[in-house]
Amino acid sequence: MIETVAYASHTAHIDPMTGEGLLVLPRVADDIDPLGGVVTLHAADWDHAIGDLGQRGWQPSEDDGGDLVHVGTTVDGRPVIGLYGREPVTSLPSVDQAAESWRELLTVAEVVTE
Repeated sequence: MIETVAYASHTAHIDPMTGEGLLVLPRVADDIDPLGGVVTLHAADWDHAIGDLGQRGWQPSEDDGGDLVHVGTTVDGRPVIGLYGREPVTSLPSVDQAAESWRELLTVAEVVTE
């Protein structure tokens, strides 16, 4: 079952069973800089979201080079990155479980698939 955690400008969709997750990022054009270059709304929300997700046992997925794993883009143009659950309920989900989780996550996050 997919859980959704909404923050001010980020939204996480996570599957605690398999440890698969997605984080929908805000569009850069929607950012606000209320303090004149000190901290933008999106930067402050990123810090909050990553901190909260970390306490829940989730972290951004990284590739071999240490870069965030970009999964795709939502139908309304927001970038989506992968999340990894450090302690999934099922430590070794079957291929079918993992595939079903991934399909559900992409659907819930409204990621454009081609």
